[in-house]
Amino acid sequence: MRKRKRRRARRLVVVLLSDTHAGQKLALLNPETVLSDEHGEPYTPGLTTTQQYLWELYESHIDNVAELADGCRVILVHVGDITQGTRFVEHLCLTSINDQILGAIANLRPWYEDKRIHLTHARIIVGTGVHGWEGSAEALIGKGLAELYGDVDTRTLYHAQLALQDQAGQVVDLAHHGPYPGSRNWLTGNGARYYLRSAMLDEMVDGVTPPRVYVRAHYHQWVHETIRIRQNGQDVEGDLIITPCYTGATDYTRKATRSIRKLDHGLVALEFEGGLVGVHPFYSELDIRSKEAL
Repeated sequence: MRKRKRRRARRLVVVLLSDTHAGQKLALLNPETVLSDEHGEPYTPGLTTTQQYLWELYESHIDNVAELADGCRVILVHVGDITQGTRFVEHLCLTSINDQILGAIANLRPWYEDKRIHLTHARIIVGTGVHGWEGSAEALIGKGLAELYGDVDTRTLYHAQLALQDQAGQVVDLAHHGPYPGSRNWLTGNGARYYLRSAMLDEMVDGVTPPRVYVRAHYHQWVHETIRIRQNGQDVEGDLIITPCYTGATDYTRKATRSIRKLDHGLVALEFEGGLVGVHPFYSELDIRSKEAL
């Protein structure tokens, strides 16, 4: 029993999700979100077909994390673009700043309230300025969650480095913006590897051990690259993760991605036990093309 308790005490799961874009009509929205109408009466907004699909998928991924964690400590990190903002009004289902903030809080509440998940810390990374009113949304969401769930350490940060206790001094580096996944199929991951190698070498030049994992988001695509750099006769290993998303394809998304054919919806869980022992992507590919036989 003592050995099991020690092992569980050292186990840690870090959950990484991003680009939930609360307020966008094709993005994640908790069906139990409570808003107020013009008379101050509470109501819950209806979900679009895409939102219903995303919420059911999201719940299944929470189940996956609960099973993986198996009672161990969990840290939740939202890696940016937690709200949609009001720049692209034609994409909105929640048009007010207040409603988007409430929607974003509701999207994260399951992590705080699920009895199977021992959540001790949550970090909200500031994303793209137009989506979060230059960091205002993230700050208010972090404050709101901290007030609702005082037993969980919740904070908002721009670029974070988390030094994990009892994990061989390993560090996770987190920011929203990072490398592009790749402009062609055969180039996917190249930019991520160059970015990762450069980031690690920057630390080594400064005489600092590089973070074990670098996490970036923004591109709504799951990418995972690992490299090793020899230093003083030893290999220093680093991973870079670009997280998937929980949002559909708006007109802007189709334009920016040059008509991407599939979206990656989901999250990533890092498993630690005296150091990183596993990277677990929980995601689903969605083909967004309309197919017909004529």
